[in-house]
Amino acid sequence: NHNYAWFLCENKREEESIRYFLMAVRHPLYATPQKSYAMAAVCAMRKNNERDAYDYLERALKLDPNYHPALINLAQLKYRRGELDGARTLVGRYNKLAEPTAESLWLALRIERKVGDSSSVTSYANQLRRRFPGSKEYQELQKGRFE
Repeated sequence: NHNYAWFLCENKREEESIRYFLMAVRHPLYATPQKSYAMAAVCAMRKNNERDAYDYLERALKLDPNYHPALINLAQLKYRRGELDGARTLVGRYNKLAEPTAESLWLALRIERKVGDSSSVTSYANQLRRRFPGSKEYQELQKGRFE
């Protein structure tokens, strides 16, 4: 069900894919329901359904509090909603548990910029420059485009 659901989502059949992801999580022998919840969230976001995406990501993190894709995606959602403390906590956890990515450093930098922590902004900017100088995120930083 999970793989078929992703196939559907990739082929612009998001609503149908979400039904299959949710069937997968209800299967008693399915070992990684957090993956299906996180992917259901991705498909919900493609339909601009932030409410359901938020719910699916929270469910994924209840099952596995350190599930990297759910951490970063929920951090992004919380940032967009202006829930900066929650976004800050999640992206911080992500960057400690996983190897930081250009995406996660850029999100952390933008959060710190909004909360006014200039030393953290500088730290994340330096990491982005050092680790990902060719990334689109670093290019956005150089242009001063934070949103």
